[in-house]
Amino acid sequence: MPKEEKYGPILLETSVKEEWIDFNGHMNMAYYTVLFDQAMTNFLEDIDLGSHYTKENGKSIFVLESHVTYQHELKQDDPICVHFQLLDMDSKFIHCFMRLFHGNSAILSATMEQISLHVNMDTRMPARFDQDKMDILRQTVEKHKIYGIPREMGRSIAIRRPKKNL
Repeated sequence: MPKEEKYGPILLETSVKEEWIDFNGHMNMAYYTVLFDQAMTNFLEDIDLGSHYTKENGKSIFVLESHVTYQHELKQDDPICVHFQLLDMDSKFIHCFMRLFHGNSAILSATMEQISLHVNMDTRMPARFDQDKMDILRQTVEKHKIYGIPREMGRSIAIRRPKKNL
């Protein structure tokens, strides 16, 4: 698995558990999302926007939309790591991209692109980040620009059909 930060910092390392394996003999799609969610949680904890922040400030981060691509199957006990990249942010939103790598190689197993919203937990409505959090997020976006634009970013979902000749 690529340990260098070519794709952003590694925010999760683990291996595929037996209970994550489905009847096809590979990791069920739901657990990819669980792993990406844990990596996102680790990022939020690292920048003090995690569980402590929610308890102390009454604000949290809610996922609004995510897009997962499955590129290579994972089997039981395969070691995995998730790289995290913060792509963009504004006063209420964060846009991130994560890559899950397979085994002890550079084989990309899955990606997730995600948009999240900062929320006031009392009103359950959008809330602006405080300036100190905006500064941290902005600095992180700037640092993560070195990783480039992910190939899978902004993909739509559809059945691809050849264009008909006129």
